[in-house]
This record gives sequence, C-alpha cells and structure tokens, in this order.
Amino acid sequence: MKISIIVPVLNEAERIEGLIDSLQKLEGDKEIIISDGGSTDGTLEKLSAFDNITVINAHSGRAVQMNEGAAVSTGNVLWFLHADSLISPSSLHDIEAAVNEGALGGFFRLQFYDADDGFMNFIARTSHTRARKFCLIFGDQGLFLKREVFFELGGFADVALMEDWEISRRLKGFHSRGLIRALDTLIGTSARRYMKNGRLRTWLKMNLIKALYILGVKTEFLRFIYDGRK
Repeated sequence: MKISIIVPVLNEAERIEGLIDSLQKLEGDKEIIISDGGSTDGTLEKLSAFDNITVINAHSGRAVQMNEGAAVSTGNVLWFLHADSLISPSSLHDIEAAVNEGALGGFFRLQFYDADDGFMNFIARTSHTRARKFCLIFGDQGLFLKREVFFELGGFADVALMEDWEISRRLKGFHSRGLIRALDTLIGTSARRYMKNGRLRTWLKMNLIKALYILGVKTEFLRFIYDGRK
C-alpha cells in the first residue's frame, strides 16, 4: 500500500527541514508531496536540498494547495499534514493497518510538543474527543483518506478557512458506520500561535471562529479573524 503524504506550505523555512527529514525516515511505501503556496522566505531553497520529494508550485490557499497536491499523487491513501507536524515513527504502519482492517480514513491523537501544560493538554484531549465522537477533524490531527474516497467527495472545498471542518461534515456518513478510525498514535503540532497571542485568548478566538462558521459567516471574514488582521 502506497501512502501519499501531502503537505501544504507557505513560508515555513524554519520548520520544513525537520519535517522532511522525519518523513523520509518513515518505514513504508510512500511519496512526499510539498505543495507550496508562494513562499518567499527561502522555503523552496531548503526543499531543493532534498531528494525523493515532489515540490509543486500551487495556487495559494491551504485547501487549493492540498487539492493540487492530491491531483499529482499516486498513492492508495492520501495523508494530509501541516508543516509544523511532529509525526510518530509508526505512522505509516498504523495507517496501513487501519485501512487493511476496513477503515476508509482516520486521524491521529493530537499533542502539543512545545507546550506541555494542563491547559494545552486539555485542548489536545478535547480535540481528540470531538473528532472521535462527532467526526470534526482539524488539519493538525493528520487526516488520512483512501484515494477513491477523497476524489469521490470532490476533495477539499475551495474556502478561505475551515476546509477541514467542511470535509469532516461530508465524512459523517462514513463515521457513523465506523469507517473513520481514531488512531491512538500521537501526532504533534506546535502551540506557537497560543504562545504568541496568549493561550486563553487564542482558544476563545478559535471557538468564536467555529461558532461564526456554524452561523454561516463567510470564510473570507473568518480568515481575517484567524490571522489577527484589523
């Protein structure tokens, strides 16, 4: 089983080398696709030093970048990661085992690798519970899907934000039949946004964005809030 690892990036020069190095060390049949949305900080130059990866110049926007990465992929399973992800060595084997057991997709157990405190651990635990019970999976949880399922769904919606929530809605039918697997394997993400802008303040803002999305606020406006623009 071949797994296509798709990573949308934009100005991730500080982190991309560590991620690529860890991905290349994973055991299993894989391909690594980096979908760049117009980086200007030296990300592409750092990527050029690696062999056995595919780098594409995509249109900007995470959803578009992931769709364009998926379009050039050849794997049986598509695994979508953020550039600041910290992955477990067994990740590919665990994805393959889940699919071989009948899962059509799934996600990993989230942890924050650079902020080990009670509040951040609470966010990580509740994120996993939310995804496991309600199939609301966010991008930092390492969503993976069988190739045919992803393309039958039409990929990610071309929205400015919340593309992960939107595709989760379309996966709920599979989730209700037990076909979306919640793995216990850890996936790390950075708490840099929380540390920069304040833990509680950032958590409240994230929940405000979710509430506004449910109310039908346009994702372009939600993106402004997410980025902290005024």
